[in-house]
Amino acid sequence: MRKNDIYRPSAASLGKKKRVVRRKKGSSFFFKLIFLLFFLGICAGVIWAAVKTYHLITSSQISDWHVKTVAVSGVTGGFNKELLALSVPYEGKPFAVKDAVALRGEIIKKYPMLKDVSVKRGLLSGKLKVSAEHRTPLAKFVLPDKSVKYIDPDSTVYSDPNPDLLHPVPFVELEGPAPEKLNKEFIDLVESTLKLGKELDFAFLRMNLTENTVKMYMPDGSEIDFGKAVNLKKKAARAAQIIARSRGRYDKPYALNFDFFEDGKVFLTQKSH
Repeated sequence: MRKNDIYRPSAASLGKKKRVVRRKKGSSFFFKLIFLLFFLGICAGVIWAAVKTYHLITSSQISDWHVKTVAVSGVTGGFNKELLALSVPYEGKPFAVKDAVALRGEIIKKYPMLKDVSVKRGLLSGKLKVSAEHRTPLAKFVLPDKSVKYIDPDSTVYSDPNPDLLHPVPFVELEGPAPEKLNKEFIDLVESTLKLGKELDFAFLRMNLTENTVKMYMPDGSEIDFGKAVNLKKKAARAAQIIARSRGRYDKPYALNFDFFEDGKVFLTQKSH
């Protein structure tokens, strides 16, 4: 009986051990939770302090901001110098948001050949940053008073006494008053013809702004009547295919008519010499 008593643990001792283990696990989880909450509280406090400090700095800069230096980017040569000349008078003076808006408006009005005009203040550096880009002409046309206007890929019509052309620009005849912007369909047509190369190497385009119609005139005297200024990109591709297939089969000049393009038909006729 004594041997059995020595090797057999009592029920009371087993229960006691189990309760000790559970208390240790619970204590570990509790301390980890307290540490996590403490850490998150510190992080939140640091972020709040940083945001508060930033707002205090920027608000003081906005309310009493002076131009220390001026920087012009995006344009070179004469435009860089002229934009710098417009901005330099602000050096050493207070410069509010309304002044930035006014300077940007002045640049846009004086230089219609520039786009993406931006006037920004470096809040902490005191630097006035002016930037712009020179528009790239896609086509040009001549007004009745002989002045030249250009059209950029954004369909904007603008004047530019010094376009600095690197490549020849297609010529367009406009019938009707010149708008500030042209139909995007027309821009698609010009871009498509430039990509199609020799197949649609036209002499000039004629667009009737009142009737919204477009015609193309080729150097050999051939004409392409695209009709209404819709689906011009598809019409240009179809015209290039027809011209390629007609080469050597028909004598030039000839005429293409797209009046029934929506019905799947394009008519080719030979023009009389």
